[in-house]
Amino acid sequence: MRVAALRGELSALGCDHPAVESAVSLSVSWVADVLADIAYALHDRTLADALTGEAFALLALVRPVRPPAQKRVVRQPGPPAGGVGAQEPAPRLTEREAVVLERLQGEQSLREIAADLFVSVNTVKSHVRSIYRKFGVTSRGEAVSRARGLQAL
Repeated sequence: MRVAALRGELSALGCDHPAVESAVSLSVSWVADVLADIAYALHDRTLADALTGEAFALLALVRPVRPPAQKRVVRQPGPPAGGVGAQEPAPRLTEREAVVLERLQGEQSLREIAADLFVSVNTVKSHVRSIYRKFGVTSRGEAVSRARGLQAL
């Protein structure tokens, strides 16, 4: 198995376990993403299904990476830090992330957004992943809803 071999090579280089799993997750996710893009571009249903199946098989071999445990902050009872009714600030987005977030409100696919912005689908996917991470969400609808709630849209 190539995933197991990659884990072994990274461990042999002296990487700690979380770093190994993070590198493997990123590598396999990238390969799966490329396979899905190839499948879509080829318009060959049989090959597309095979490549997509391979992508899912690769992703199934990866353990999810959990961020390291952080110290818990115990909040004292009382008004929010910014005063009564204070709202948490919206995360800072790059200019391009803000443009992509605006487009996520509509019904355009990521491919259509990429075409409109004259960038690759992978670039749009990177922006979307960054937006999800910054807003602490896992879906397009959650990102839009959270952004609206924080008045970022």
